[in-house]
Amino acid sequence: MAQPHPVEVFDRIEIRCPQLGGEVLFGYCRKVNQGLPCPRALVCFQLLFPVELFFRKVLKEETFRNIFENPGEGRMERFLKTVSEARERTSR
Repeated sequence: MAQPHPVEVFDRIEIRCPQLGGEVLFGYCRKVNQGLPCPRALVCFQLLFPVELFFRKVLKEETFRNIFENPGEGRMERFLKTVSEARERTSR
């Protein structure tokens, strides 16, 4: 039987995704964002395997920083922004 590519070694680990609300495999999270990892992957998988070390080995340092150190808006921030924009439109 063929060995998995080193990048794919953790792909079958499964968790419940807080954003999608269902079970997902690490392989999905590893490349969900146009081939790049989900910004929450470090938090979601940190108790299951050394996920930060994994990404530090497979990603360029700049890419790692852009994804995990500057993740942008989360679901709650987007929701609150949408509510705020809706209030602003209705108050005009």
